[in-house]
Amino acid sequence: MRRQISIRTAAARFALLVGLILGAGPALALPANFDPVFGFDDTNLGGLPTLTIDIEDPFLGVGDASGGTFDVDVTGSTDVCILFNDETCRANTLGITGAYSVIMTLTVSAVNSSEIQGPFTLFLSGLASGTYGASEVAVELDPTVPTALDTTAVPNFVWNGGFSSPIVRVNDVADSPNIYDYVGWTVAGVNDSITFQYDVSVAPGTRGTPQLMANATTAVVPEPGTALLMGLGLAGLAAAGRRVETAAD
Repeated sequence: MRRQISIRTAAARFALLVGLILGAGPALALPANFDPVFGFDDTNLGGLPTLTIDIEDPFLGVGDASGGTFDVDVTGSTDVCILFNDETCRANTLGITGAYSVIMTLTVSAVNSSEIQGPFTLFLSGLASGTYGASEVAVELDPTVPTALDTTAVPNFVWNGGFSSPIVRVNDVADSPNIYDYVGWTVAGVNDSITFQYDVSVAPGTRGTPQLMANATTAVVPEPGTALLMGLGLAGLAAAGRRVETAAD
């Protein structure tokens, strides 16, 4: 099992909240590169709002319902828009002779886990092994919106005119000292969707598009206002504790 028991202290939780309040910023323009082992290289993730998950946070399976039943079923993993040197969607990789991009929209079609009772984080956790190497695929953190995307060739591809934001960094410390990073989005539940772009730096040949792995967790990044109130509340409790100790001296 990858997950092991670890302990996060109250001080560490408060430090995380301070980071959410002060350190959260817009996504960086540089892409998120896959780690060769699991998750993503953290090099380009520093500008993202960060959510930390630990052993107490569920690590739920996500997949296309046509391939079985998962904790979270999604649709749209096969109906993607493949771009090569223009803004015309292609339904497959035939005729692509160089680097290309893929725009994907995943829609939550069912939630089959009782652990999810409200908004949750849907995240990309890795690149399926086999056809593409980790150095050949990257997820855009701040993709350029096409000015006139032609989706005619992929009628089942869902395009709402833009990409989902904010992208969050999911920092998994459950297997500490091994730390894993993912990129994800908060979704409300069934019928909610995310749209993102990933780039492939090589020609596909006969490989088709890369297969990405996805998971979910019930933890979500607090809204900035909520995080600020929580942070001030914790700071107040800490100050009150110090005042009691001072009075007792």
